[in-house]
Amino acid sequence: MGLLPIGLQGRGEKNDDERVLPLINMVFLLLIFFMLAGKLTAEQMKIEPPLSASQDPSSPQAVILSMDAQGRLFLNAQIVPQESLQLAMARHPDVGTMDSPLVLRASAAVEATKVVAVMSRLREVGIDQLQLLTIADRR
Repeated sequence: MGLLPIGLQGRGEKNDDERVLPLINMVFLLLIFFMLAGKLTAEQMKIEPPLSASQDPSSPQAVILSMDAQGRLFLNAQIVPQESLQLAMARHPDVGTMDSPLVLRASAAVEATKVVAVMSRLREVGIDQLQLLTIADRR
């Protein structure tokens, strides 16, 4: 064996774990720093929204068109024959706009073709904005 300089004796090659360890330490330190910095800035920004001066909401009450499993239509809980849907919607002239969309609540048991037919009839009546209520699937 030859003599090695004092600085190189007993060192040998570093394995991969020794090379990556300082990098992992630095990443964890940065993570802790940003978590603390984010928490400190979030506590400084307490925003309290303003209170409403009026107790009465400015938007009109929603008009709900319901469709049961048999395909019958109910406008705000009053039965409406499909033939007179245009007449019933004429009583609510401001419904179907961007400010006051019509809410369509259809039963899950009704056929989709019947719902689409009612939606196309509403389009013919002049309803531009429609909200279709559904239930989220929680599988």
